[in-house]
Amino acid sequence: MEQLSVGEVAARLGVSPSAVRMWGTRYGLVASARSTGGHRRYTAEDVALLQAVHEAVLSGTDPAAAAAAVRGIEDVEGASDGPRRRAGAGGTGLAVPGAGRAARGLARAAARLDEMRAEDAVLTALRASGTLTAWDEVVRPVLIAAGAHWASTGAGIEIEHLLTQAVTTALVRHAATLPEPPSERPVLLAGGPREEHVIPLYAARAALTEAGVPSRLLGPRTPVAALATAARRTRAAAVLVWLSRPDDDAVQGLPELAAAHRRVRVLVGGPGWDGVDTGPAAVPADLGAAVEALRQAWRGT
Repeated sequence: MEQLSVGEVAARLGVSPSAVRMWGTRYGLVASARSTGGHRRYTAEDVALLQAVHEAVLSGTDPAAAAAAVRGIEDVEGASDGPRRRAGAGGTGLAVPGAGRAARGLARAAARLDEMRAEDAVLTALRASGTLTAWDEVVRPVLIAAGAHWASTGAGIEIEHLLTQAVTTALVRHAATLPEPPSERPVLLAGGPREEHVIPLYAARAALTEAGVPSRLLGPRTPVAALATAARRTRAAAVLVWLSRPDDDAVQGLPELAAAHRRVRVLVGGPGWDGVDTGPAAVPADLGAAVEALRQAWRGT
C-alpha cells in the first residue's frame, strides 16, 4: 500500500507542507500510518480526504466546514458513543454541518436514494432563492458531503450518482421555465477535453438564463479545437472552460480559443486550474463571479 510523506502529499495536492500540517492540527486530518522508522505517513484514504477538503476550499467553502463535512459522515442514530445523527437508507446519512433546512432535506433524500424528492428539493430551492443562492446554500454543501462520504468510506458512490442526476435535471427544468434570452452572441460553457463533471456549468447556464443572457452548454469532454470552432460560428461573447482536475490539453488550447475571433473573452473555472498559468484567460473567484463576468462580456462592458 502506497504511503506518502507530508511533502509528497503537499506536492500531489499543490499546496505547501505547512498547509497539510495545519489541516492535521486544526481539523484532525492527520496521517494514519507510520513508516518503519516511526515517521507519520499518509495512506491513499488520508490523501482522498485531504483532496476533498482542498477542492471544497477552492470552491469557496470555509475550511473548518469542509473538514467537518469530510470527517462527519453519519452513523446509525442511537449509537451509544459519539455524536448522534440522522440516518438514511441502510443506516448511512450525509452530514452537512452548518447547513440550513433545505440542504439537510436534500441530503436526506439523496442518502435514501429518493431521486424525485431530491430533484424536487433542488427545484424548490432554485425557485425560492435563485440559482446562485440555491447553489451555494443548498446544492454545493450536499455535493461536498456526498464526495466526502465516498472519500472517507469508499462507499456511497450510488448516492453521488443519484444526486448528480437529480441536481442536473432540476437545473434543466428550472431554466426551461424562464423567459428565453435573445440568441445573438451567446456565451459558451464547456468541460475540458478530459472533464466528466460539469454540474457547475448547468448551474451557470440557469443563472445566466435568469439574467437574460443567452448561453450554449457543450457539455463534458469538449475538445478545445471544437470549442474554438463553436465560438467562431456563434460569434460567442465569451467562453467558460471548466476543470475539476488538471488537464494539459485544456491549458495548451487556451491560446487557440482566445484567437477564435477578435471579441471573444475566455474564462476558466474549477479547481483544475489552480496554480496554472492561464495566459489570456480570466480566472473568476467562484461560480457567481464567473456568471457576472460572462454577463458583462455579453453586454459588452
